[in-house]
Amino acid sequence: MFKTRLPFILLSFLVIGALVIASFSGKSVEINPSYRTSSMHDLFLTHKEDGAIRWELSAEKALIPIDQENIFLNDLTLRINRQPNIFLTSGSGTYQVEDGDITLNKPVELTMENSTFSTNTIKWNRADEFISTDDDVQFTGRKFKITGIGLSAQLGNEQVRIMNDVKAVFYR
Repeated sequence: MFKTRLPFILLSFLVIGALVIASFSGKSVEINPSYRTSSMHDLFLTHKEDGAIRWELSAEKALIPIDQENIFLNDLTLRINRQPNIFLTSGSGTYQVEDGDITLNKPVELTMENSTFSTNTIKWNRADEFISTDDDVQFTGRKFKITGIGLSAQLGNEQVRIMNDVKAVFYR
């Protein structure tokens, strides 16, 4: 009985195998270039100049496209090593590999000593140490609250400018 069914079983496996092989063509397996990426979890980058760490970037997840021009980040923290230290946190962002600039997206929070700054997006220009946004901004501290639209901050000379609709409340 087994010997009479053996050719039928072998023929069935052969037909199934041929169908599986025929269903895969070279074109169906090709990767579309826009989907060629690598990813990392728990990314940590440091930038050193003259032997000192200038800034540290950590992200829960990083997506690195094949062109490697930008790295797309989720749940990130940027620490700028200055006096006082500046901490930027964000839900997502983009790190530009060539120039080191970083764009942070909703929600963005900057903490420095006893003050907090919040906005929807912020751009960090590494070379010029310049932070900017065109969105609504809010600074809060122990004895003040300042709101407005747009911001530019030059860290080298510690100048911060809120561009429009500035409102300030100071507490005793």
